[in-house]
Amino acid sequence: MSTTDLHAASLSDLYDQLHESLSDEAFAAELDARLHDGRADEARTFLRGCEERCLNILGHLSGSDAPWSRDGERWLAFARLTVPRGHVLSGRSEELTNAHVAAEVRMLAEQWLAHARSADLPVYKGIGLVLGSLLPWLSYPGMPYDEVTSTLDWALALREEAGFRRNHEYHAAWKPLVAQLNDADLLRYAAVGGKLFDDVLDHYRNERQPRQPKGQGWKDWLPFFAEHPQLFDKSYIDDPDLIGQRWASAGAPRREELAALLLSQLTYSQRAERTSALQLLDRLVAEDPAPFAKQLRENGRYQISLALAMHVMKHDDAALLPLLLPAMAQRCDREDELRRYRSVIRELVTRRPADLAEVPVKDLVNVLPVLDTASLKATLPTLTPLIAGSSAKGLRAAMAGLAAHIPLASLVDAGWLNKPPKNLLLTCRDVLLAHPDPAVGPLLAQLLAGGKLDAASASSVQQRLQQLGLTGQGASVSDESQADAASPASAAGGVDLEAQLASIKRLSAAIKPFDTPELLALCAPLSEHAARVLLHVSAIAEGGLPPLAGALLARIPADNRARLALALVQQWIASEGEPKQRWALRLLPGHADDRVVDALVSAVQAWNRPRLQRAAAAVEHLGEVDSLYALLRVQEISESRSLKDQVQRTARIALRAAAARRKMSVPELFDELTPDFGLGQGLTVTVGPQSYRVELQGDLSLRVTNDKNKASKTIPAVKDEALKPEWEAATAQLKTLSTSLKTVVKQQAPRMLAALVSGKRWPLDRWQRLFVAHPLLRIVGRSLIWRAEDAPGLARTSFRLAEDFSLVDVEDETVTLPAGCSISLWHPATAQPGEREAWQTYMADYELEPLVDQLGACAEQPAPGQFKNGMLLPPAPITLAQEQLGGLLKKFGYRPGPVGDGPSINEHVWRLPALELSLELSHGYFPPYLDLGLPVAVEGLRVHDLSKEYGASADPARLPKPLLATLQGQWLALAAKAAA
Repeated sequence: MSTTDLHAASLSDLYDQLHESLSDEAFAAELDARLHDGRADEARTFLRGCEERCLNILGHLSGSDAPWSRDGERWLAFARLTVPRGHVLSGRSEELTNAHVAAEVRMLAEQWLAHARSADLPVYKGIGLVLGSLLPWLSYPGMPYDEVTSTLDWALALREEAGFRRNHEYHAAWKPLVAQLNDADLLRYAAVGGKLFDDVLDHYRNERQPRQPKGQGWKDWLPFFAEHPQLFDKSYIDDPDLIGQRWASAGAPRREELAALLLSQLTYSQRAERTSALQLLDRLVAEDPAPFAKQLRENGRYQISLALAMHVMKHDDAALLPLLLPAMAQRCDREDELRRYRSVIRELVTRRPADLAEVPVKDLVNVLPVLDTASLKATLPTLTPLIAGSSAKGLRAAMAGLAAHIPLASLVDAGWLNKPPKNLLLTCRDVLLAHPDPAVGPLLAQLLAGGKLDAASASSVQQRLQQLGLTGQGASVSDESQADAASPASAAGGVDLEAQLASIKRLSAAIKPFDTPELLALCAPLSEHAARVLLHVSAIAEGGLPPLAGALLARIPADNRARLALALVQQWIASEGEPKQRWALRLLPGHADDRVVDALVSAVQAWNRPRLQRAAAAVEHLGEVDSLYALLRVQEISESRSLKDQVQRTARIALRAAAARRKMSVPELFDELTPDFGLGQGLTVTVGPQSYRVELQGDLSLRVTNDKNKASKTIPAVKDEALKPEWEAATAQLKTLSTSLKTVVKQQAPRMLAALVSGKRWPLDRWQRLFVAHPLLRIVGRSLIWRAEDAPGLARTSFRLAEDFSLVDVEDETVTLPAGCSISLWHPATAQPGEREAWQTYMADYELEPLVDQLGACAEQPAPGQFKNGMLLPPAPITLAQEQLGGLLKKFGYRPGPVGDGPSINEHVWRLPALELSLELSHGYFPPYLDLGLPVAVEGLRVHDLSKEYGASADPARLPKPLLATLQGQWLALAAKAAA
């Protein structure tokens, strides 16, 4: 509607057009203008006679949408018309009210109350309206004191008349009045109790008590709380004087609460306050220790403090001393807390080692890492039976981590090697294997000679003995040990490994699903029994593969190991990822090849929703394959919009681990994730005496050429039945290669798009290796336009890779790149005048199908005014339907954020792993279900740096120009959709 039509229409006609051609805000603005600009009678007549719905609409407007909310006199003009109808419009009462406004509002309130009483209106319409919406306007700066108290008394009387309970939370907008009371009246009104007491106490606690002289604290309230102990009981004030005063008359349940208050005060108080609290603690514990003991026993992690621990230890308090260590063990589940308590824990366990027996194992592992040699010597006799009685792997790991601090003699004295029970035996094994002292050898030999170690453990001990030069130390093992142990070291010394394996009779039941003739045959030349032993020691091992498994795998040819890994993966997947069979995938690292990749990816996709934990496990194992193709698929998973967050998180962890193994950053790793499958160096497959070269063609198909240069698309079939297995393996390899190539090619478009929008740059030599020398990318990338950065000597800085793999510009002139320059994908945001048009003509002439739409990318940069308060704002406000916003954001690559209160999704997130950035687009109410037509206001976009802790905020103005242009293009697309 035009401005002329708006002013000419009647208010009734304008109201009829609400939500069709007129917004609520525009209607409110016109109504306000008429009330104040010469058409007041029309506005008054309308407001006195309009339907309730109209007043409700006006009442819901606030802030910039409501003209009256920013001016007290304008608000009052509306109040004169709406209050008699039982409606109050919103406004900033704390900023706009004054003596004049307050006086007239009081008169309006009294008139409305008189009407409500005479008409017998419900409480919420009468007194409720006054206390909820008009009372805030009655308090103003500089208010006469008698008016403050009389207004407060009037409000209390109205609550009484309405029948509200004193602790009624609502209809109590008296905080501005409370703030103006003197100290004496503050206490007088506090005695009323209920909600008024709560507000008085909050005001004193937050405003006045911090300004009291040092040491004064709550002394002015001592008489008050002596008279009203029930009010103190609901106040949760941790002042020592008040706690001490209340203690004498408190029953057992209340004393427990007071003990908790005092212990909490020790945690957060300053040194001066802490002294008085400790003095009170000594007095109350001497009088009645039970409440304090119960708090430490049941809530130790929250009630323990460094001050309390040091004080109790200093005074050797018999009642609380035994409870300190269990409480500190609960508290120290974080490294920073453990550092704070380190010296106290060491001193305490050295003085009182028996206290360790009172600490649950789940908490004990928290404090063990701080023990040093002295404290370990003192506590080992106590720890030994605890370890013997616990099968917790965390406890064993904690003790192994302390190995360097444990004197070997102390282990012997504590009986660790004297026929130890199973749990102690395993801990002894882990500690001795981790111990750095070369003198550990005889103890390892003694442990091995005891005959109680399983085959996996025994092989680890033998390997350590070999490293120490004590290979023969384990020769005198018992018959029992020989029945379940074998040494790869002994095999290296000439002892027949197969003969040793034959003595292993007891095999784990876990290998049964894998004990098939077909799978065992893949372990050739190992015998079937040796193959079963390989599976057995892999199943019973803890963590990685034991040395015995490594020695057995070394006897299997590489291709058979890869086929074995594939068979294990297929069996695990066939079991729907059964956790009890997951041990078999320990055999993957270093042995599996790309044949397992697609199977694991398919499992991830199938298990994404029904078996989320198993899908994440499959991603972990995919990352362990560690080939470029496997990691490329992991990257694909990390960026997929269809996979759950837990699966994506697991993929990101796997990629960070792979980058760390290669000593490079994650973005650098992503550059490497385009495998050439050996095609760059020349791939050869053999079937019997015949060799075949596999070559990549310009159309990305594979050509197979034999020794006589005869080419075909497949490996010729063989007539010799003996060669059939080799032919089938080679054909399967070729098929896998062809499928993998298609997957890799499919990944290049999103990869190059990410590089385009992020403005990614490569040093020249790295770019030449990644894109020019790469047999796949130099074919795929012919339609890409590149740009030489930092190359001022070039007449034209943009170029492409020609069919003969030379570099040419838009005029087909050869480009020679200068040393030291870097290369990026050309983007219109950094183009020279006319450059886009020239390349459009060039690409059309050569009929090149672009891999990514570089020429159609948005070139517009955000205006300076769009950068505000750390956000990038849209050029103009944007509101569009939920389904439109969700559809476009999905197209742009954003994922919905977490569901918050409402329920509502308050932001969508676009992750750019290549830049280690996360872009968070905030918007209004967006329910997690589809509400067709629901308007959603777009607010702005924040940037988070994923390379920094907790994803610290980053300045959007510092983003690369191509990325800023991309984001501006997204704003424009959203605006166009909203306007359509």
